[in-house]
Amino acid sequence: EVQRLSAGKDQSRLEKSTMGASWSDSTKKSKPEKAPFAHLIIDSHNIPSGTGKVNLTCWHHDKGWANVLNMTFSDGRLIANHDGFYYLYANVYFRHHETSGNLTGQTLQLMVYVTKTDARRRNSVVLMKGGSTKNWSGESEFHFFSVNVSGFFKLKSGEMVSLQVSYPSLLDHSPEGTYFGAFKIRDID
Repeated sequence: EVQRLSAGKDQSRLEKSTMGASWSDSTKKSKPEKAPFAHLIIDSHNIPSGTGKVNLTCWHHDKGWANVLNMTFSDGRLIANHDGFYYLYANVYFRHHETSGNLTGQTLQLMVYVTKTDARRRNSVVLMKGGSTKNWSGESEFHFFSVNVSGFFKLKSGEMVSLQVSYPSLLDHSPEGTYFGAFKIRDID
């Protein structure tokens, strides 16, 4: 009986191999061995300055909890290598200590934007945004605010996902506070 099961497996392999090289090549290109994913953590040494909306490109992709598999990380952007529906997420943690300067009475619009860019056309669209307007009082030594956004989106091979933030100088430098990632949920039918 074991021989029959083995023979059946060998037969199905033979049938697949006789379908031609184009079938096996297209299968390998469209479906990676392991599902694509990425988890990026903040690189605290390269955070840009400014108060307006800036591209946040300072990410570690291979340090600590950071990892990328079957996706590409380039210039602070994640690039889909395979068409599919992806779960995208970002957590950005803003913090301020009174020794860093006085923010009393200032109104801050702390925002996070997740954008998708088509590599061929170079046009970008905002997929998600989150934030709040904060007016921190002088009654506290520390001020904190966390923004978390996530959702399911269709990405085609070559499309890039990136983050933009306001007030990057207020970003928390810890990898458990500021991170960004994606993982493929399913193929496009």
